[in-house]
Amino acid sequence: MENTEFETINTILFLTLNDIYPIATGRAGMLASNNPYVSFPFLRFRFKDKGKDDQIYGQIRETVNSFKGLLSWEMITFDDVPNYLILPTYVYSDGRPTSGGLNEHLIAKYGENLYRQMIDQAIEDIPNLAKAIKDKFHAQ
Repeated sequence: MENTEFETINTILFLTLNDIYPIATGRAGMLASNNPYVSFPFLRFRFKDKGKDDQIYGQIRETVNSFKGLLSWEMITFDDVPNYLILPTYVYSDGRPTSGGLNEHLIAKYGENLYRQMIDQAIEDIPNLAKAIKDKFHAQ
């Protein structure tokens, strides 16, 4: 994958959401830029001046959760954090690990080859997921 294509895929979801409403969080990329297999893909975000219970999050969650890609995706949050996460469903399918790194947990659960394949599938899904969100908000 070329670097420009990688950067586009890495930031397209952030840019799509930021076009809907300004994002307050700083990390725009979904992938580790030096090696996409270092970590599972995710976007951590929250909107400026929007409470965690604002309806905009529900609309995005509905679109993310109903997205039909190579993987299933979800938008989640935890009570103890102000941000939301958009990520493949498999990441937290066992809940939050109590100890150890989440990537190590996923590699142990799925094996290195399947784990890498799921990251490749996520990379393929991300632009289509961004388009689904964009289409939902431009249709309103």
